[in-house]
Amino acid sequence: MSEASEAFRRVALLATHHHTDLDAAARLMTAHAWVGGGAPHFAASLATHRGSLQSALTLALSCLSQAVARAGAPAPVIPHLITRPPQVAVAPAAHGPFRGIDPRAMSGLVTALDSAADRLTAAGERLRAELTALALPASPAWTVLRAAEWSATQSPGLRRRLAKIQRTHPWIPSGVAAYDLFGSHSFPCDALLSRLAAGDPASLAELLVVRDAALPARVNAWWHALAPGTRLRLTTMPGFGSLDGLPAAVRDQANRHRLATEKARLTARPHTVYGPAAFASIAADLRALSPPRALLAHEEAVRQLASISMIEHALAVAGTSGHPPAYLLSFDLTGTGRLVVSWGDPDAADITVTYVPGLNSRLSDFAGDIDRARLLWQQSQATAGARTIASIAWLGYDAPQLAGTFTPGASVAGDAPAARGAVELAAFADGLTAARTSPGRHVVLGHSYGSLVTGKAARLRPFKLADELIFVGSPGVGVDHADELGVPGGHVWVGEDGNDPVAKLGRFGRDPGSTAFGARHFPVGRNLLQDAHSSYWNPHSASLRNLGLIVTGNSERLVAPFSPQTPQLLMPEFQQQTFGQIR
Repeated sequence: MSEASEAFRRVALLATHHHTDLDAAARLMTAHAWVGGGAPHFAASLATHRGSLQSALTLALSCLSQAVARAGAPAPVIPHLITRPPQVAVAPAAHGPFRGIDPRAMSGLVTALDSAADRLTAAGERLRAELTALALPASPAWTVLRAAEWSATQSPGLRRRLAKIQRTHPWIPSGVAAYDLFGSHSFPCDALLSRLAAGDPASLAELLVVRDAALPARVNAWWHALAPGTRLRLTTMPGFGSLDGLPAAVRDQANRHRLATEKARLTARPHTVYGPAAFASIAADLRALSPPRALLAHEEAVRQLASISMIEHALAVAGTSGHPPAYLLSFDLTGTGRLVVSWGDPDAADITVTYVPGLNSRLSDFAGDIDRARLLWQQSQATAGARTIASIAWLGYDAPQLAGTFTPGASVAGDAPAARGAVELAAFADGLTAARTSPGRHVVLGHSYGSLVTGKAARLRPFKLADELIFVGSPGVGVDHADELGVPGGHVWVGEDGNDPVAKLGRFGRDPGSTAFGARHFPVGRNLLQDAHSSYWNPHSASLRNLGLIVTGNSERLVAPFSPQTPQLLMPEFQQQTFGQIR
């Protein structure tokens, strides 16, 4: 056998062993070991070197095959060395704000690069020797060595950053540490965050209206990087606790401080307490202001104090008689008001459920909705086993009011309030995700007009808003089929009381209760006509029990409503009055 034939045999064996040396790294990137924050550039470079490696080995064998033929022997067949690139199931994130990393997959990527660097260095040197010995061009060997050098230069930087993440986790969530280590440092709101850290309240006002999906993750990373003294100072800044992406405990601390501050401010005004001092103060106001303005200021102060009292009462039962800790995640006393309260820590809970209310929801009457979230926490926790639950009452938007039915842009008859609310709900969900300290399940429950808000928010964050959507008493969710809502198939639920008039409307898209909509139905039952629309949280009801089972992923255990063994009457309302409420 000729010298060229022996060289071809040795190089063919070498190529077979090394042409896939960068495939493992490529597979890990395809599996989203690292998404965003420099990953697109790295993935492109990896693909280039991987392709060049395989082409160089093929070229070297082609040169050797021709040398064999020139020596008078049949040209050997060149093995196929070009492997298909790993298929990307979901399009990789584009350049821009950081998306995230998987520390375990990133660790595998570093190991793969280390191995490729060592293996390709040895392979390149051997290939160079084989080609040089036959006076053939050594350029294929230099291409292999460049791939080895690239792998070696990438690995140390990734290893250092990964080591820092592993040191800080679980004290700092891995995604938080990764943001500053892998993320883009030109995030549009970084200047605002820097000003906020310096104590600028105007920057907070600007940040609170930004609805960039990447902002909460950046806020969370920024917060964990702050010095303790700066953190303490910021928690006393009015409105700071409403910033999505902050840990729930921080939001709670900041909002409780603000609540106490607002109460002290309002009670310091004599005209907020009825009595001689009140009338004297009102008289002074009347002299300084027009009578309507003075009286309106007085009424507004009294109303806000009543709202503060309601919030304090709701928070007071937390941690007592089996109640979980309560977290005050946001509030606003102005206008119809806003309030977000969580029963249980949403950052650490295994399962979080967010309840979105509908028509006529307002701060002054929100105590009942907070109680609904509490009842759902109790029911869900009862079927959750060892898993923990956080149940959130979310009045984070300006819900339409019955009195504003004929007001353009604010009417329950239109979807404008829902469109605005959906943006707020999506941002809140982004914040929950950013602040989580471990993976968890998120469920969103929309009631009445709140189901339309939920449906629109789901379309703003496809496959990110929630793992499960539940609609009760829904007039429509803005789409004609459950598949349009951006949640996994079979994870959209609908419950309708048999006498709920709102659930029969189908005003905003196809009726979610219809078979054609494609959602899964859970048993609810039938209540008195005047009670049906608000019956879904009735204690001990089949509806509440089933809500808890869906939240915890135990849908195979759904229960049927109690039905007395009586003849079916033409008027179900009369039947219930006669035989008792069906549960």
